[in-house]
Amino acid sequence: RACKLINTRSNMKLSSALATLIAFQRHGHSIWASAEDHAQRKLLLNQADAAKRVDDVVNIAMASVDAGDSHGVALPLNYVVLSGNEGSEQQLAVALRLPGVERVQHVMIDTGSSSLAFCDKSLIDEAVDITKTDYAQCNTYGGDSCPDDPSSDNIFYVGQIFKGNITAYNTNTDKDIASMDEVYFGIASKVQGYFCDGPLNGIIGVAYSGLNKCVNIPSPDFNILNLWNQSCEIDNKSFGTCNTGNMTSKNLPPPLEQTLNEDVESGYISAPAFGLYCDYAATIGSKVDTIVPSLGIFFGGNMALNNTFYNSGTPQVAETLYCGGKYEWYLLKLTSIRMPGLNMTQSGFSQCNDCARCFTDSGYSTMHLPLSKSQCNDLVKTNVDTLKKMGSMLLDIEGANSSTVTLSLP
Repeated sequence: RACKLINTRSNMKLSSALATLIAFQRHGHSIWASAEDHAQRKLLLNQADAAKRVDDVVNIAMASVDAGDSHGVALPLNYVVLSGNEGSEQQLAVALRLPGVERVQHVMIDTGSSSLAFCDKSLIDEAVDITKTDYAQCNTYGGDSCPDDPSSDNIFYVGQIFKGNITAYNTNTDKDIASMDEVYFGIASKVQGYFCDGPLNGIIGVAYSGLNKCVNIPSPDFNILNLWNQSCEIDNKSFGTCNTGNMTSKNLPPPLEQTLNEDVESGYISAPAFGLYCDYAATIGSKVDTIVPSLGIFFGGNMALNNTFYNSGTPQVAETLYCGGKYEWYLLKLTSIRMPGLNMTQSGFSQCNDCARCFTDSGYSTMHLPLSKSQCNDLVKTNVDTLKKMGSMLLDIEGANSSTVTLSLP
């Protein structure tokens, strides 16, 4: 088996939050807990109060696990908003540590990718008991291009794949929470991307192995920078393409999927579910490029269906999206988009039947909706103050047992 998850407080096997995010891999769909219709979902504006509530909820949840009354995990999540120069991205991050490295790596959680990658090249020399592999990754994520090379990108990651133990950490209590043992992860040799901007130190994807592609390199000592073909440099930014076209590619199991195996078979995951909670009201006014601790929680296992913020025990379902015969992203089954104030209703999204057209990607703070041109024009031409008076936009999503979950966007 890939690894064992250890609750470092009681030395008891535990399903890590990072593992239970993909517990549903074995079933071909995900179960997404919601915070609908629960009195405890009231958001707090004061960050200190919000953080205290998060810490209290986490402590109660983990005490229940320690006592053997529950299975699963609760992890505090930190919040960050990046500066305007870095895209003003808002992200939830989990604190991770590599063996032998004291400083914490704040790694954003992303539903649109499936690899674990760290940004700081110095980790290669600082970390202990990690092993170089003969795999590497070169990924591009769009952005701008060179004037004479439209195929080039300036948001990218190039790094070697290592294998070793990664620990989840609580920045408020200064304690380790759970471990992912002998998992694959990357360390950048060269990178440009918002997940490495400000206080962020990397990315951990919770999608499926169809996205965790790598290439075989001739040896573990191969010069990884040979995988990046720079087309031009503008304002000290590199623009280019991945030089991997003639190399053998392979899909590696994501760290979460690796970690999952033993927990599923040993019965420590009682429900293949996860839930994400964020006190968004408390994030308002946060300083840019500053990690704000404990404004969110990751619930894994049966805690996703029964916790302080959600206790109906009924999951909401996000199906997996197939591309090329592999699981890749999560697909929310959108049934309609409504904005009563504009007398707008859109339903029947046939374009979502095409691969990679309608999927969830928490790595970006923008939402692209499949509306008609005339509906888009109505929204664009209406000023913000008028839109606010018209009320919320409503997204209807098919949930469990053919029920409807309505998301209200103010």
